[in-house]
Amino acid sequence: MKIPGCIIDTDIKRVVVKIGSKILTPTSQGEHIGRISAHIADILSLMEQGVSVVLVSSGAVSHGRVKLQLSQRPRTIPLKQACAGVGQIELLTLYSRLLEKKGVQCGQILLTWDDIADKKRYNNLRNALFTMLDNGILPIINENDSVGVEEITFGDNDTLAAQIATILNADLFVMLTDINGVYTANPQKDPEAQQLQQIEKIDNSLRAMADADGSDVGTGGMVTKINAADMVTRAGIAAVIGNGYDYSLLSLLRMSGVSTFFVPTQKRMSGKKRFLAFTDTPTGTVYVDRGAYTAIATKGKSLLPAGVLSVSDGIQPGDTVDICCEGRSFARGISNYATEDIRKINGKKTEDLARISGEGTYNEVVHRNNLVVL
Repeated sequence: MKIPGCIIDTDIKRVVVKIGSKILTPTSQGEHIGRISAHIADILSLMEQGVSVVLVSSGAVSHGRVKLQLSQRPRTIPLKQACAGVGQIELLTLYSRLLEKKGVQCGQILLTWDDIADKKRYNNLRNALFTMLDNGILPIINENDSVGVEEITFGDNDTLAAQIATILNADLFVMLTDINGVYTANPQKDPEAQQLQQIEKIDNSLRAMADADGSDVGTGGMVTKINAADMVTRAGIAAVIGNGYDYSLLSLLRMSGVSTFFVPTQKRMSGKKRFLAFTDTPTGTVYVDRGAYTAIATKGKSLLPAGVLSVSDGIQPGDTVDICCEGRSFARGISNYATEDIRKINGKKTEDLARISGEGTYNEVVHRNNLVVL
């Protein structure tokens, strides 16, 4: 369906909404209840119109911090984990009460990076999410801070929410924060900062304009949101960063000046290529020459042995590898060969492969069907 008056004039069937900690943090006067209620009301409105919605919610640590009467954000991992465990119950209880008034159930999913980096668990998560959506359940997702350590965390819920959007192949990804989207400078520090209503290309100059500092409430900043928008738009998913502190979800999608719209690429990635590009962990790196870069990046070709300069250790057939040219990883794919076999054929012409490696070998180090340009 098309959302009436929406800044995005396309059909929207599936939406991932991420709500930031500042919007959710309990206040002495209870203003957060009104903000949360408004967003849930708009989510319910979308669901009633047949739109599937997934909510990625921050706020567990801040709710736990208030419940435990701590004066500042916990600085140690164990205390943060304790706050997350306590706060998650508080937050989900609030969501559940608001949804049940309209007869809608919610389902909690807590994730670490391991849950999506493993292909089997990735597929299990995807199946669980679609089953919830098919049964009219609102999935509410958060990072599992109570068990997370640095090696298995997403680092912020912007990245987690972007991963969920790519897993579900969403049509729209909305990040609700406390300012009116992206500015040319930090509006809290620079009175000349101008709000950007639409961004067609995300590059380092845009990231340089963003203020990377998080707050004492959440863990992310504008840079993490821009990186999350970059991820989903490259997958063909529209993204919005908007002021969910002062405006409800549907209000900011219909108003100008309170959000920034990121234009997605016209071509959508397949599910296989989304996993390769944004989720899978490469085993090693294949280094290629400029000719191979041009063939892959601009012509959509496979990686042939002739273009390979060198390769890192430890790669086995079927492993995911980064493809690098002149110091920059520009593609990722599934290798047909182990490291030692690539070293036998790198730089060689295709017609020489059978003589070097025997009959029945692959012509490509990485086939274009198993490759994605980053």
